[in-house]
Amino acid sequence: MPSANGTGSFPAPPPSALKVQYPQAGSMLTSPRGGSYTVIKVIGSGAFGAVYECVGPFDQVYALKMVRPANRPYGEVQAEWAREVSRLGSLRHPNVVYIYDAFEQDHLFYLALERCDHALKDMLGTPMQEGLVIELARQLLAAVQFLHDNDVVHDDLHAGNVLITHTDRPQVKISDFGISHELRGMPAIRPNVVHHAIMAPEILASGYTSKQSDLYQVGLLLYWMVTGNAAMDIDAPYAELVRQVQEGEPRKRAEQLGTPLGMLIAKMLRRRETFRYAAAREVWADLRELDAWKNRSLFPLK
Repeated sequence: MPSANGTGSFPAPPPSALKVQYPQAGSMLTSPRGGSYTVIKVIGSGAFGAVYECVGPFDQVYALKMVRPANRPYGEVQAEWAREVSRLGSLRHPNVVYIYDAFEQDHLFYLALERCDHALKDMLGTPMQEGLVIELARQLLAAVQFLHDNDVVHDDLHAGNVLITHTDRPQVKISDFGISHELRGMPAIRPNVVHHAIMAPEILASGYTSKQSDLYQVGLLLYWMVTGNAAMDIDAPYAELVRQVQEGEPRKRAEQLGTPLGMLIAKMLRRRETFRYAAAREVWADLRELDAWKNRSLFPLK
């Protein structure tokens, strides 16, 4: 993936207190590689970034992610952008969002990504058929196992970061590697940012996150897909979120489903990593033995 100025080096930092102008509908952004992107609309926004629908090279539609400065030093924003560009450029997998281009313009940093149809969060709120849940889980677990095989912990697997593209079946695409980490052979790492609504118990117990923390977050997603409700009261104050995690409320709720799938999800949500699944492939080995998968009518394997 090319650097911001296309020469193999990064541009010098801009003067301090420099004001930036965010793109608007109709704005034209140009990459040093020659691609131009016309902004159509905002399709997502958060504290540290925004995503725009754009028409780019060959009149293809792209999702253009901007890393928002958020009053942070230029170097910090640039480093976050460069890490995500590098990570997405090296992690090529059918269930990981594809990066086409990356560039800086007017002291803002952009990533040109494949445009998906919507996020998983748009499908939540009502219970899904178990067959659909397991198909989405199959792809999600395949992506997570790929990341872990490459020693990467995503650490932010919430329903807004799991994107869906529709073909003959919904196709899962994991996105947003802004706070992901490379373990570099270590079993766990101390994260710089913690998403409280999906934090795993080990964050509270030791301050560290691991590959099994990703599996805990996937378990939270599966519970939400099965029931239509979150496994925790995610809008509660921080102290209440801590209590729910420490007392194993998500696991208890999964057990109360009283189904084989519910018990599998409960194992993913156990408080101690020792008693949780060790790898995504282990989760799938159990999932594929469920009658809901063996007797499925949805999405037969090709």
